[in-house]
Formats: sequence, C-alpha cells, structure tokens
Amino acid sequence: MLEFSYIKIYSNDRLNVRMKKKIQNFWYYHKTVFLIAVLIAAAGTYLFLQQTKTVKPDYEVAIVSADYFSPEQLSALADKLGQFGNDCNGDGSVVVNPRVYRVVLGMEGQDSNQISALDADLVGNVSGLFLLDDPAVFEEVTNGICKSSEAVPVSGCEELGGHGFDGLFLAVRINADEKYAAMLDALTA
Repeated sequence: MLEFSYIKIYSNDRLNVRMKKKIQNFWYYHKTVFLIAVLIAAAGTYLFLQQTKTVKPDYEVAIVSADYFSPEQLSALADKLGQFGNDCNGDGSVVVNPRVYRVVLGMEGQDSNQISALDADLVGNVSGLFLLDDPAVFEEVTNGICKSSEAVPVSGCEELGGHGFDGLFLAVRINADEKYAAMLDALTA
C-alpha cells in the first residue's frame, strides 16, 4: 500500500495572499499596457456603437440662403420633404438631411468656410436638391467657384409656394438619382 507522507495543503488565507501578490506584480509591470488596451477597446466599442446608431439619409437637400434657419425649422422642412420621398435605403423610414449654406452669393467678404462647404457639396455630388434664394446669382457664383456646378441647372428651376417654402426656388442636380423625381413632382405640382 502506498502512503503519502507529505501533502501540502494551503489554507484560503495563504491562497488569497499569493493571488494578491501576483496581481500586484502584474499591475506593477503591465499597468501601462493594460490601460492602453482598455482605452483602445473602449474607443473601438464607442465607434462601433456610433456606426450602428447612425441613420443614413435617403435624401440630401442643400439650402443656399442668407436666412437663418433654426433647428426646429430644419426639422420641419426635413419632415415635410420626407412626406414626398420614398424609403430608398430600406431602413423603414424616409430621412431627409438638409444642409444649410448661409451665404449671400455674389457679395464680397463671405464666410470662406461656407463657400468651401458649398464647393465641396457641388464637387462631391452630395446634394441632389437645392433650395435657393436667388437662382441666377447661384448659377453665376458657383460657376466661378466650382466648374462642375453646371450639373445644377437653375435656368429651369421653379419657385416653391404653398408648401411652406415661399421665396425659395428649387433646382435639381442633373445627375441626381431618380429617387429625387418623386419629391420634385410632389413639390412642383
């Protein structure tokens, strides 16, 4: 028969002390790497959650006006335009993103940030519909700042009225998707 003469038994107190020392040793040598890894994981989680919550708009509408539009007005405009649109990306809702460029076209001393943002919109083919204060000045000025702006013909644009957009003119980019056609028909009918 085999007998064990020596069996080492640890009490819970001794295990706790050894574990505590191991954790302290790990933290002493690796706390910087551990904290960086936690920050990277937190940033990655935050970015992932932001992407999943972001609703991509069905329509991009540019408003080129000298007037100030409050967030409530822009929300009402987006809701009104959304009534005329279709769910193009299949997410279950019609989302219209109004982009406001607050400029008085043709006037010296304009905010260069607003002009640059409008230029980027025109060059990047971002907006399909344009609501304008003065279509003739828009065409003249944008041809000066952006050579691709002839894709927004303002010669055939129509004044909006009866939909709460009095005083603004509607212009549609030539190469805009067909999805803007239903909205255009409803607004100009």
